[in-house]
Amino acid sequence: MFTDTHAHLYYPEILDSLNEILERAKDSGIERIIVPAVDLGSSRKILELSEKYDMIYAALGVHPCDVSKNEISTLDEIEILLDHEKVVAVGETGLDYYWDRSNIELQKEFFTRQIKMACDHSLPVVIHTRSSTEDAVSIIETTAADNPALKGQFHCFSGNADELGRILKLENFYISYCGNITYKNFDNSETVKNTPAERLLSETDSPFLPPVPFRGKKNEPSYMLKTLEKISEIKSADFKKLSETISGNISKLFF
Repeated sequence: MFTDTHAHLYYPEILDSLNEILERAKDSGIERIIVPAVDLGSSRKILELSEKYDMIYAALGVHPCDVSKNEISTLDEIEILLDHEKVVAVGETGLDYYWDRSNIELQKEFFTRQIKMACDHSLPVVIHTRSSTEDAVSIIETTAADNPALKGQFHCFSGNADELGRILKLENFYISYCGNITYKNFDNSETVKNTPAERLLSETDSPFLPPVPFRGKKNEPSYMLKTLEKISEIKSADFKKLSETISGNISKLFF
């Protein structure tokens, strides 16, 4: 069975057809979906969804693109929610220098605090790194030196070979790729190829980055298999064996 480790299923256009989306996910062999938050409101909504649907699990946190709309004290309220039985991670947190570089220090403050929350609750951290992989990896390296049990996921990875190598030296960290690896203009196939199967996770980042042949549509968990097929093609790996390895990685990190 498959797991989508990153699907934002709480946006209005998704909620309107969520039952159908989840049925299509089940029909595709997807057993579990981890839904990451972007703020306190989405954290609460995800917990509601996780209580309604057995296959939905929660990652709670503040997205780097949302830090300017939140006080650091918001994380105190989110931390209270981490003891919920369906919470499997802290996030989505991290750094984003693509959309806004005016609040980098604030992003780092939120990121560092959420890493601490993950450590304190023995949860993995889900990391966003758009145009910011170097800084995000450096922060994780520094923190992991004092917290060897720190673990997590670099989601929708777009880093270079050097950054990949540094992450692979972090024993408890995994990498996932999204549907953009199926696009004609994707130019980082070598990084995908060099990511060991034992360190890979599966995700969609729904409703964003739908894989070919669904480009132009809202992404959803059932489309994830197209991304996995592309990963197996790039790595010249057997699809079934690769999928089984990835499923084991997910169970080890989140469940």
